[in-house]
Amino acid sequence: MIDLAFFLAAAERGFPLDVDDAVAYLIQAEVLLPVDWSGEERTGQISQFVARRVEAFGEGRAVVAAVESAAMEAAGADLERGAHVPAILRAVDDALAPAGLALGELRSGDDTYRVGVMRRTTASSQAWGLDRPSTELLYIIDCPCGGMNVWQLSRTEPKPDEGECNSCGRNLFDPAGTPIVPMAMEPV
Repeated sequence: MIDLAFFLAAAERGFPLDVDDAVAYLIQAEVLLPVDWSGEERTGQISQFVARRVEAFGEGRAVVAAVESAAMEAAGADLERGAHVPAILRAVDDALAPAGLALGELRSGDDTYRVGVMRRTTASSQAWGLDRPSTELLYIIDCPCGGMNVWQLSRTEPKPDEGECNSCGRNLFDPAGTPIVPMAMEPV
């Protein structure tokens, strides 16, 4: 079982964490917050969640004010769609550092960030830190027909070298395994 205890304050250590539904339980208990990649459901969603979690860890109003200020500044930046949430998360994580807290992300391979507040330790940042290296990569080929084709593979697997477009059926690779158009690669 993954160690989700990093996200729990000392008084919350008694949560019954069942392997099958631990993440759902922690979301329901508002220990973890799911945020869609495209943005917050409402302005301030992340900072309000973090403020409640900061209080659960026994930290005061000064930390909450720093988090709110950092999140508001990051949210106001002129960024492309999909870049706001990571910017807010990094700003909030930086604001938590002086209090010995960190923002961690529970990765699940989809486009939702599941974030929580935890004590900042070497072990917690290696396991859950926002800058923890991704273990999977997305390979993306935009076919000339306009169809997007995506492979999600482990970093240890080789790049795709064969396949057809999901939209038009065109072979996306030449006989040597080279993509017919540029292939983008992004960490998951």
